[in-house]
Amino acid sequence: MKFVLPRVIKANRGDLASRWALLNSLSKTGVNECFVFSQFKEEIPHHIVDFIPYGPLRNIFPTLKGWKALLKSDVLIWGVGLDIQDDSSLMKLIYLWAIFRLYRLLGLEIWNLFQGAGPIISPQGRFLTRQILKQITVFVARDPQSLDLIRSLSTKPKTYLGRDAIFLSGIENNPDKINKVEKKWLDTLYINGLLTVGFNIRQWFHFSSSILPYQFSKKQYLSRSESKMEELLDAARQTVRFLRTKYNIRVLLLSAYQPDIVPWEDDTPWLQSIKNNFKDDDNVILVDQAISLPAYYQLMSRLDLVIGMRLHTTLIALRLGVPSINLSYTLKGEAILNHLELSEYAVNLEKFIATPDILKSKIAFLLENSLSERKRIEKAVENAIEENEALLKKILTK
Repeated sequence: MKFVLPRVIKANRGDLASRWALLNSLSKTGVNECFVFSQFKEEIPHHIVDFIPYGPLRNIFPTLKGWKALLKSDVLIWGVGLDIQDDSSLMKLIYLWAIFRLYRLLGLEIWNLFQGAGPIISPQGRFLTRQILKQITVFVARDPQSLDLIRSLSTKPKTYLGRDAIFLSGIENNPDKINKVEKKWLDTLYINGLLTVGFNIRQWFHFSSSILPYQFSKKQYLSRSESKMEELLDAARQTVRFLRTKYNIRVLLLSAYQPDIVPWEDDTPWLQSIKNNFKDDDNVILVDQAISLPAYYQLMSRLDLVIGMRLHTTLIALRLGVPSINLSYTLKGEAILNHLELSEYAVNLEKFIATPDILKSKIAFLLENSLSERKRIEKAVENAIEENEALLKKILTK
């Protein structure tokens, strides 16, 4: 059986890390023929040799090499992200329905593995989701809420409850893939005896839902979310100031995107705005370099605490054993952390914006109980990996 992974992931370190882990686990279970579409070959594990560049219009029109891979394959794997939702626009669902129809016409089975779903808030969204689910053979949901939503809309796919794909093996085993320059640079970020916290916020496009996705209406989205983003930035600055004055913690401002690839998604401008308030503080560091994924995993693994608005900033940290607080702006963060039995690591974003001090007690607890919390996280991660890998093996065997 031959597999192909054509989902477009550009610069999103979280989704790239989840795909990296999924590819490693597929290889462990004996999948030797796997075609992977990617923007850069360096974004996939080194043992994957069938790398294929994306085609135009988010791979709706694959390259010649891409068409050949699709035609040679039996099963198409679509996963490691959140595509089935309509809270920001319907275009994502329309795109998904159209491209899934194309894949089915090519004779491919479609497996959605370790994906989220929802919210679906409109009648049009529910209709489109039902049409999408008719094309799918297997759906592995990464949390119970996603599973319940899928089952409420369709009985067509065979459904399973899993975890996010980051909870598969592979991302921790790549230190030898980091070059000397990156190793030297990583060492500059950490000072012996000084705690180091990673901090991330993002543009919250959900402040301004629209028919068009934000990629096609960026100025409108930005203007409509401007006042709320200022409130968020103010809360973030207060938190960084608390970390510096209360604990003398070194703060790394981390983007979840590789720079200069998808500008409208890049977190760096917002993190730069935070850094501007700490221009003379060498222990508030904007990490805006392009780095390899193995270097990114190493960077995250050496932190003492992570505070992240991007869900996968939190999940990668947890996967690597680092306590992490998620500033949760949709139910997906709370749902996944509840499923891990780490629900107290989720903080509602709007409550944080209104009262930034709500983080103080959580930060204090996690720093003071770091060893016990790391053991607790390690156990939760071990269980999640064991469940995910057993489920993947079961599906492949069937």
